[in-house]
Amino acid sequence: MIVFAIDFWPYDMVKFTLMKIEQIGISLQERRKSLNATQSEIAELAGVSVHSLCNLESGKGNPTLKSLLAVADVLGLELRMSVCDVLGGGDVK
Repeated sequence: MIVFAIDFWPYDMVKFTLMKIEQIGISLQERRKSLNATQSEIAELAGVSVHSLCNLESGKGNPTLKSLLAVADVLGLELRMSVCDVLGGGDVK
């Protein structure tokens, strides 16, 4: 089974987590709230609709990588991804 390992690196903090889309949404929402920003403000800056951001934060839908990167950038997060073979126990070469 191959999955994507995704981690967010706030520019001032380092952490790595294998995340599901729901967890990604929670991380984005927590970061947005820590910045005291509204969904409307972040959506406008990221160039996505408020509806798309709402779906992303609630773990619904299937966001494009472009949208995810745009929202993460506006929130001051760096998105790093690697493809991992979780059954084989390592990175996919």
